[in-house]
Amino acid sequence: MSHRRTRTRIRLALIGTFPTALAVPALALLAAFGAVPWEVLPALAVALAVHAAVNFLWRRSSRTT
Repeated sequence: MSHRRTRTRIRLALIGTFPTALAVPALALLAAFGAVPWEVLPALAVALAVHAAVNFLWRRSSRTT
């Protein structure tokens, strides 16, 4: 696989993850006011990483089928 195609897949995976990343400031604000527990923020970071990885791998598998 070419370097250019990999960079494109990374960009597409990050674009797909961007709406989820918008939740980080909102949840941080809610945690600051005590509406949600602080433990939600590390869980959100893990969820973002998993979401980006799944997007990245899904784009690869959809290309080969």
